[in-house]
Amino acid sequence: MLPGDSLWSYDVENGMRVTPDVVTHLGRHRARLWEVRYGSHGQGRLVITKEHPILTKKGWKTVEELRPRDEILRVWYQNTQARKRHGATSIDTAQFTCGKCDAQVMELVQKRDKIKDKLFQANGWDVVRISGTYLYNHPQVKTLIAEDLQQPVLRNKREWVTVKKVTPTSRVEQVYSFECIPKHNYVADGIISHNCSYCQNFDISQRRKIEGLDVTPESVVEMTKRYRCEGLAYTYNEPSIFIEFAHDIGVQARREGLINIFVSNGYDTPETVALMHDFLDCITVDFKGNGETSFVRKYIGISNADPIFQTLLELRDKTNVHIEITDLIVPEVGDDLGAAKKLSSWVYDNLGPDTPIHFLRFHPDYKMMNLPSTPIKTLEKHHTVAKKVGLNYVYLGNVPGHPLEHTYCPECGKVVVERSGFDITGWHMDDQNRCKYCGNEIAIIGHLSKSINEERFIPIIR
Repeated sequence: MLPGDSLWSYDVENGMRVTPDVVTHLGRHRARLWEVRYGSHGQGRLVITKEHPILTKKGWKTVEELRPRDEILRVWYQNTQARKRHGATSIDTAQFTCGKCDAQVMELVQKRDKIKDKLFQANGWDVVRISGTYLYNHPQVKTLIAEDLQQPVLRNKREWVTVKKVTPTSRVEQVYSFECIPKHNYVADGIISHNCSYCQNFDISQRRKIEGLDVTPESVVEMTKRYRCEGLAYTYNEPSIFIEFAHDIGVQARREGLINIFVSNGYDTPETVALMHDFLDCITVDFKGNGETSFVRKYIGISNADPIFQTLLELRDKTNVHIEITDLIVPEVGDDLGAAKKLSSWVYDNLGPDTPIHFLRFHPDYKMMNLPSTPIKTLEKHHTVAKKVGLNYVYLGNVPGHPLEHTYCPECGKVVVERSGFDITGWHMDDQNRCKYCGNEIAIIGHLSKSINEERFIPIIR
């Protein structure tokens, strides 16, 4: 598995539709394995680590929380006696030739199992069967697969099964983990499991064993250029905690024509901001729960968000760093619209109406498994509040395919940048970043990269 791969995931909150999730991060660490026995006679078996919750009738639970008599969801496809009896005689062959460009990939024999296809289709599955991994590099095949994954309507057999026994084993082994978005779940040995625990960088933030490479600022910049990246994003750990090292990397990167971006909690000192002045091009400061005092005291462990606001003022007054705001909206405990209006008004008054703000969807993980994912309507209400305050560029995050991912011209209301998840799918501005429809100048820095259609996920093995 590599970043960018698609896998089947369940929309737990919307009728259990089966739709693709995209793998964004991979990791590995040592962990203890647990064994879960389930089914009427306890013959079903799942081996899993405690970091990956399992879907139960009472919500997501880790194996440490799982108890006998809990019910977990098992999924499968039907394998009938007719399939076993007639499967061998139902296979025919066909040669693959691209009907659009007439490319002769090779003399390929493609097996098609009619019985299995009928069973899949009877249960709502759309079957696309391709043999030969080299075919995935053919542009027409990639296009067909992408089209097929856009709006799948799938379902398969599923039933609630009873947990009989949950046991921590003596096996402590190297295990692999990954994050997939936007629904953060997948099927493990027929059981619906969650990809990680709270915060999307759980595998990194909760790691106790230090792993990695000894690198110099010069070697980091050299690697960045070797992989043809246009810059560095310091993220998935708070970059301020290694600000001196980030500074040395960033200064060298700027000399080489690379950009530097921080994804930060903004809880900094004036001295830290002064170091940012030397190299940083852009920072996104992450609020949670609208920065509301009772929320940050209970869930973040700080007395209030005042130091974050002070950092933003320092950045405004003492640097040329481009600033964006993100705000994780946590349902039930961190979704107050009054607090959202207060935050949006502060951004408008102190950073200006063209400052982008992104309201992010929360998903239940780690120590906050008792809360649901943020309802889309809640995010949309936050968007309405920020727009009424006067902010021009307001977005929803972690909701791929939503129309509020796009950038709209504040003057004519037309879409000037179309987005879908991580992808830019449309660019409707001239070479001076003016709206092609009305000529209004759009507050976007830089231009569309020439590498927009290149693969952005590059596996690095050392």
